[in-house]
Amino acid sequence: MTRAPARGLAIAAWLLAVAGVIVAAGAVVAPLPSGGARLLLVGGIGLLTCGVVAAAARQVVVRAGRPAEAYRGPSPVVVLLAAVGFTSVAVAVAGTVGVIDLTSPQGVFASLLASAIVYGGLVWAFVVRTGVLGWADMGWPVRGPASAQRYVRDVLAAIGIVAPTYLASALVGGLLALVLGVRLESPLPAPRSGGELLLTFLGAVLVAPVGEELFFRGFALTAWWRDLGAPAALARATVFFAVVHVLNVSSASADEFVRLALLQFVVILPVGYVLGRLFVRRGMAAAIAGHMTFNGIALALFVAASTAG
Repeated sequence: MTRAPARGLAIAAWLLAVAGVIVAAGAVVAPLPSGGARLLLVGGIGLLTCGVVAAAARQVVVRAGRPAEAYRGPSPVVVLLAAVGFTSVAVAVAGTVGVIDLTSPQGVFASLLASAIVYGGLVWAFVVRTGVLGWADMGWPVRGPASAQRYVRDVLAAIGIVAPTYLASALVGGLLALVLGVRLESPLPAPRSGGELLLTFLGAVLVAPVGEELFFRGFALTAWWRDLGAPAALARATVFFAVVHVLNVSSASADEFVRLALLQFVVILPVGYVLGRLFVRRGMAAAIAGHMTFNGIALALFVAASTAG
């Protein structure tokens, strides 16, 4: 009988995942003080995350025999689940011990920075360190005078493309919001000082675009590109990006959540496509510049509305 490759990792993944679900469920149903329930929930998420990490490691082992031109690393969906788990645990622990107020601009900046670091760390651990893809394979710029000139052109082109994309997305989103009877709220807290505004800018316009482009375009799109070709990979990465951003939606009722999720998906989908096209045609610098442009316009309008209100 042929033994399945990395069977131990598969068993560990399932056991840890099941244990995590049980522990997290216990935090919800067990009659515990709020502090105990929160601790149990964090422990459950931690166990579940370890299970996902084991599953990702198994995929690296199992896919090692694929042809060199194929993608041989873990599924971007699995790596994303690991990233969400690590970030959730880090943010929950920081909030529980009172290190920082997670609803403040400082807390949001810390959350965005933690997320970007986790994205980069997981991609390095499972993709770069294992030799599946190098940073250059994922579009990171190569130094040199000629390259610098090209990057400037790519950045300017990205700004020129994404700015009207934002306007079109906002128009469609506004019309759909009227039809659905809901409105998307910014996940950012209103800055009350120059320092808070700077932190909000750094988090939303610098840290978040770099971290998300590293993961969604540099890693996920490139991974699917290896197996599916550019058009199919772009389509999958676009939907993936939009679905993940639905996680930012919160609502008091299931009906309102569905409408808000649909609105968020429709608004983000064209943005994800444009950023993916920029990455495919012009590279990482253009994708990051486009993402920074989109977030920068959104932040400027949000701050203006907060100030006027």
